Amino acid sequence: MNNHFGSSLYFSSHCFLRNKKEEKSMTQKQKAGASAILYLLGITILIGSFSQNLFLPILPDMQQTFHASTFTINLTVSVFTLMLAAMQLVYGPLVDRIGRRKVLLPALLLFVAASVGCAYAPSIYPLLFFRALQGIGFAAIPIVAATVIGDLFEGAKRADAMGTYQMMLGLGPALGPLLGGWLGAVGGHSLIFLFLAASSLLLLGANGWLLPETRPAGLTPPKKGWEQMVGILPHPVGGSVIFIAFAQMFTYYSFLVFLPAHAAHSYGLTPGEIGVLFLSVSLVFIASSKMSRFLLRFLRIERALLMAAIANAVGTLLFMITANLSLTAMIASSMVYILTLGIGMPLHTAVLSEAFMNERATAIGMYNFVRYVGMAAGPIIGAFLFKLGDSWLQFGFAGLFIAVSAWVGFVRFRKSAAAVRSGS
Repeated sequence: MNNHFGSSLYFSSHCFLRNKKEEKSMTQKQKAGASAILYLLGITILIGSFSQNLFLPILPDMQQTFHASTFTINLTVSVFTLMLAAMQLVYGPLVDRIGRRKVLLPALLLFVAASVGCAYAPSIYPLLFFRALQGIGFAAIPIVAATVIGDLFEGAKRADAMGTYQMMLGLGPALGPLLGGWLGAVGGHSLIFLFLAASSLLLLGANGWLLPETRPAGLTPPKKGWEQMVGILPHPVGGSVIFIAFAQMFTYYSFLVFLPAHAAHSYGLTPGEIGVLFLSVSLVFIASSKMSRFLLRFLRIERALLMAAIANAVGTLLFMITANLSLTAMIASSMVYILTLGIGMPLHTAVLSEAFMNERATAIGMYNFVRYVGMAAGPIIGAFLFKLGDSWLQFGFAGLFIAVSAWVGFVRFRKSAAAVRSGS
């Protein structure tokens, strides 16, 4: 690691302990419009997230339309997700180096063009190509949105703003399939993708008009993106937060795959009843995203993050114990688990934004990439553990995994704070 980046990490540690230097670099105009920008970014991420699930209700119809195999039509989901994950590592350093607007606006334009391409794709392989382009375009939105929020807000207000952003993002899985089912019934997959194109075009104009360049003046991050990227995980704050995020997303997606199958096989719930259960889970997750502000009344943000992670580990183990007791117990413990997860999620990006000023987007890009890896690994490893020891092993392992990540975070946060206080 070069001296420039080493000094950057040391400066980031000071930011972690409430360095307010970046606040002075923000103009009064940016501060006054921060709330409007927050909701603009929230709507942008909501529309973008629809591209992941809006067409899922009519996936069987698309399979017939394109005369595709089950494997090939499922690639329309996988290729998008693959591009979304991989581009986090590209966009993060790019956003830090050239600015927020210069990345977001071309990416949105690409997303619009790719959505039109998906609407009029003549066969499955052009559709897969345009879905890959959609993923590349969408991938910039979560990085830029979280980075801009980190630029515009400070301390507890930053965590609260991240909660609003997380709430808007959470609306996607709840509303997407419902809206997609209606659009698909009216005009098939073409109408769905044209809706994405039209709404994203409007948001491109809105962001081009309203979104300022929020990158704090005077920052000099390294020009080589990989020099920035490789320093995030070894950093005591960055590595700890990302480890916790990986453990929680690993568990969450294992939970999402387990819940409908268990509800159907063990308790005889119909698909409609399972849909209501998932809607309830989504609503709890959305509501909990704004609750981290209550923790911040009593705890510093890094301690609040650790407490939320510990509570989530307890919630996971509670679900493990109650999943086979009764339907009522399983539903109640599901809500507790989701509540503790949602409270902690906004704190992840808030802490990263505070710890990394020069490399804010790079840190968020690495965070997103590792989260997406956890999302992919959770269902696979969870299913393997379930075969070995039922839900007790699957969620017992997951709960302990989250608890260990919280303990590692506690140890590394304490060492980082001690190092800063001692001036090392």
